[in-house]
Amino acid sequence: MAKKRKLKKSMIVLIAVVGFFIVYFGAFNFGRYLDEKNVEPVKVQEEEDTRTLKKQISTKDKIYISDENVESIRIEEEYWEKLKVLFSEFTKIRKPESYTPIYNGHSDDGIRFSTDLNYFRVYTVNKEEYYKIPVATKKEFKTTLGQSIYLSFDFARQYKNWKTVEVSYGSEVKKIHKWKFDDFSYKMGAKRIVGKVQPEKGKERSKYNFTIDIAGSYYNLKIETMGKDYLKISAGEGENHGEAYYEVHTGLYDYLLYDLFKLEVKEEVKEEVKK
Repeated sequence: MAKKRKLKKSMIVLIAVVGFFIVYFGAFNFGRYLDEKNVEPVKVQEEEDTRTLKKQISTKDKIYISDENVESIRIEEEYWEKLKVLFSEFTKIRKPESYTPIYNGHSDDGIRFSTDLNYFRVYTVNKEEYYKIPVATKKEFKTTLGQSIYLSFDFARQYKNWKTVEVSYGSEVKKIHKWKFDDFSYKMGAKRIVGKVQPEKGKERSKYNFTIDIAGSYYNLKIETMGKDYLKISAGEGENHGEAYYEVHTGLYDYLLYDLFKLEVKEEVKEEVKK
């Protein structure tokens, strides 16, 4: 009997010791949890950009512009570089008494701008700046803004503004029907804006070239293929005439060559015929 009682006492001691450590570590961890919970997170203060808004927007790459007819047309790099050069001639002033913008634009991170061609406004939610546009610069500024919209590949593809589309090869003319506008636009894919030399050489070397005339609600565009890799967009008349050259994907050219005018047989079809 004494042996049994001794065994029971040792078990009780062991259980008590284990229970003590469980309570101890539980209380310890709970205390650490409370301490960590009460510690305030360290606030990382962002460094304020002290540059002028005009300087800030000049460092942006993706810029979109709108006028009374179209919205958010992506400005090609070449025209944005020209506009930034003109910005350097603007003089900072106080807010003018009268100001009604004609063009509006924005970057992809919240900096906006507008102009009535006399003044240039740059602004964010919390800040705004006004600049006077020199009289000697006004004409070039207006022309560049217009070209940045109407010679943009982004604008050329906006089929919802198209009224008629005609494609010419020599004296042969074919119309694109309205229910095919979206598909025709989809085939127009640009890689980048380029200079004049390579496209003109491409046109000279090409056996086939096509002209696309697009009549819109308030504009006319002429698009000329210059071989399969390039095309030229022309818009405006007289002193407002402008041209832009693009390196493009070959989907549009292939469609005109093989499907619309059927001037060549695709290689895969030739192979099938041989078999």
